[in-house]
Amino acid sequence: MELNEDPGPIDNHVLYDQDNHVSSAVWDGQERGVLRCHEHTSMLDQWKLTPKQIKLVEKAGFGYLRLLPAMSLDNALIAALVERWRRETNTFHLIVGELTITLEDVALLLGLAIDGEPVIGPISAPSAACEKLLGRVPDDLNGGMVKLTWLKEFFSECPEDALLEETERCTRAYLLYLVGSTIFSTTTGNKVPVMYLSLLENFEEAGKFAWGAGALAFLYRSLGNASLKSQSTVSGCLTLVQFFIVLELFPPQCRTA
Repeated sequence: MELNEDPGPIDNHVLYDQDNHVSSAVWDGQERGVLRCHEHTSMLDQWKLTPKQIKLVEKAGFGYLRLLPAMSLDNALIAALVERWRRETNTFHLIVGELTITLEDVALLLGLAIDGEPVIGPISAPSAACEKLLGRVPDDLNGGMVKLTWLKEFFSECPEDALLEETERCTRAYLLYLVGSTIFSTTTGNKVPVMYLSLLENFEEAGKFAWGAGALAFLYRSLGNASLKSQSTVSGCLTLVQFFIVLELFPPQCRTA
C-alpha cells in the first residue's frame, strides 16, 4: 500500500523534533546512506598487560570489559536501528512498541558498575595531567584530546619487572585507551579526551565510579545526535548496541552460528 501522507507523529507534544529527525529526510527521498560507526576495539588485543597491570585494571572496575573480544560492527544494522531512535524519549520506536538499552543491559553485557560515584571530577590542564599521570606529553595535544595511536605506541608493552610507578602509568594509558575506544568513543576518529585520566589516578578510587551509568548516558547522547538527518556518523559503545540488537531483537532460533 502506497502512503500519501507523512507517517510521522500525529501529535508532536512528545516527539517534537520530527523536522530534524532522519525519518523526515527519508520520507522526502533523501537517503543518507549507512552511518560511519566509530569504535576502535580492533587494536585492544595488541596491548600486552602484565599480571600486575591486570590486577590494577580489575581494581579500577574494568576487569570484565577488557575481556570482551573485538567484534566487527554491522554498520548497516546499527544505522537501521538508529533511524528508529528518538532523542526526545531515549528509546527505539519500533512497530511492536518502544524499546531501550537499560542500566541492567550495561551491567550484564559490559560488566561495568551502574551504582556508585558519578563519572565527573576536577578537570586538570591536559598537559599537566599527562605529565603527572603518564610521565610524558604528546606533541599534538589539541583540544584536550590524545590520539589512541600515541597511547599504544608508548605504553602498550610494560616490562614485567617495571617499577610500580611505570606499571601504573602504563595501566592508566591502557584504561584511557580502553574507555576511548569503547564506552566513550567519539566521532573524532581515534582520539580520547584527557579529562578521563584524572579519574584514573587512584585505581581503588576509580573502582568506585559508576562507569556503566556514564557509558549509557554517553551512548544515549550519541544515538540522539546520530538520529538527526544532518549526521553521518555514530559513536558511543556500539559493541553494546550490537549485542543488544542480537539479544533483544533476534530470538535464538533465528541466529546463525
